[in-house]
Amino acid sequence: MALISCTNIGKRFNNEVLFRDFNYMFEAGKQYVLLGPNSSGKSTLLKIISGVLAPTKGEVIFSPNLPPEQLFSFSSPEMYLLDDFTVEELFQFHFQFKKPIIPIKEQWELSDLTPFLHKKYSNLSSGLKNKVKLSLALFTDTPVLLLDEPCTNFDEVNSAWYNDMVMKHWLHKLVIVASNQEIEYLFCKEKILLQDFKKEKT
Repeated sequence: MALISCTNIGKRFNNEVLFRDFNYMFEAGKQYVLLGPNSSGKSTLLKIISGVLAPTKGEVIFSPNLPPEQLFSFSSPEMYLLDDFTVEELFQFHFQFKKPIIPIKEQWELSDLTPFLHKKYSNLSSGLKNKVKLSLALFTDTPVLLLDEPCTNFDEVNSAWYNDMVMKHWLHKLVIVASNQEIEYLFCKEKILLQDFKKEKT
């Protein structure tokens, strides 16, 4: 059972305060969305939660106290994958180090990626690139799933696929989505408005 405790988290870039005094407890089995307009700090907070980025102030405590690579699955439009690898090679490489939720061949079938297995990642469309990144995260067996704008470059069909995969595989675990598009967080019952953590407390 995963638990993430954020205590007095604040982040400042130069003179801009993205958020301050962010105190929150993320609990296993619940799905949360970080809401806010562009440049409000959603992606930054997600990176702080994952341990990729250090906060200006405060701390994040994980329970169980596992290394981030064992605790989190993560997908973001900013993620970099190896351009010279084929789709098949990316999956095989990733799951040398990660435990899959379902067999890899079943992942390809569910993602409709089978026709693209021998294509280099660099030659895929933007939508397919995102589907590869998202599939790797969705089908990795970890206690926590972190998603930054998961439906970037997706059409309605792929957005529906994304929601279906989350509903099927992740509703018993902890999921945190950073988004301002409703299609990306339909399953999230817990909503966090980052604007509430931007102003000084009075």
